[in-house]
Amino acid sequence: MPERLARGDPNPPGWRHLWHLGDTEIFHPCETPGGQQALACEVVGDVGILQRDAAFPLRPDTEIAWRWRVDALPGLLREDSIPSHDYLSLAVEFANGLDLTYYWSRSLPVGTAYWCPLPNWKHREFHVVIRSGREGLGAWHAERRNLHADALRHFGAHPGDVVRVWLIAVSVFQRQRGAFSIAE
Repeated sequence: MPERLARGDPNPPGWRHLWHLGDTEIFHPCETPGGQQALACEVVGDVGILQRDAAFPLRPDTEIAWRWRVDALPGLLREDSIPSHDYLSLAVEFANGLDLTYYWSRSLPVGTAYWCPLPNWKHREFHVVIRSGREGLGAWHAERRNLHADALRHFGAHPGDVVRVWLIAVSVFQRQRGAFSIAE
């Protein structure tokens, strides 16, 4: 325990853990091959959600862009059921409390979209598959999403402005290793 206390705040700068899940030690600062600041995550049999305030208006041209490298997907099965809901994602929270979570699926086709299967999240979190399968694992990929278009498509109404960005890592169901790095 003294070693942990000596390390100080486990949160990467500018980020905080979702309060009701508590702190984890699965996220840590790192760098991209080009030396840009990034965050890395390695999860096995754990769950963690980091949040960062990111308040900005949701307009027709509002986009989010990031780069990530997924090295290992944390599940062996498709992620759309409770016993197999292990995944790694970037999510955007809106003023009405809903969030869109973009993730790389083990086997669901790109474009698959569904409400979270977990009872406490099923009216709050909407999942969108943006990559699928093993091809491309271990390489950096640039992503860009039009948040306004995605919100209208999936929620059917304007959810209010963007309030936060989340990084999510879940490996509590199948208990497999998941690993990714993410940068702006």
